[in-house]
Amino acid sequence: MHKTIRILAAAALASACFPVAAQPSAEQLEKVRAILKEADTNSDGRVTRREYDAHRADIFAKLDRNGNGVASADDAPKIRIAKKKFTEKLEQVLAMADKNGDGLLSRAEWDQPERDIFALIDQDEDGIIILADLPVL
Repeated sequence: MHKTIRILAAAALASACFPVAAQPSAEQLEKVRAILKEADTNSDGRVTRREYDAHRADIFAKLDRNGNGVASADDAPKIRIAKKKFTEKLEQVLAMADKNGDGLLSRAEWDQPERDIFALIDQDEDGIIILADLPVL
């Protein structure tokens, strides 16, 4: 159950967009740092675009529990308490990523976030984020 909540929290942050001019809060930065650390599959302290995209695809696959290409309430677990928590987190994700407002998160909406967190952090556009170089707030 905790794994599902952690995945949904990461999904919410990964689909969230920081306003272009605004600095992320310390809490947001720590969440981004945690997501990037999870995406660093070879644990070399560097996250490539490929690692990041694969991590996002993995998150979506875990959200889309029934494998129909859409994350929705239909993907909620059957256990009542887990379903309630899943639904609350799904609503947060939908509020940020459901561009057409249909209450579903399609793979296309997931793959086309309004702001690409990786691109925002990779300001030198070399396709690599070095975790040690992330700013500390």
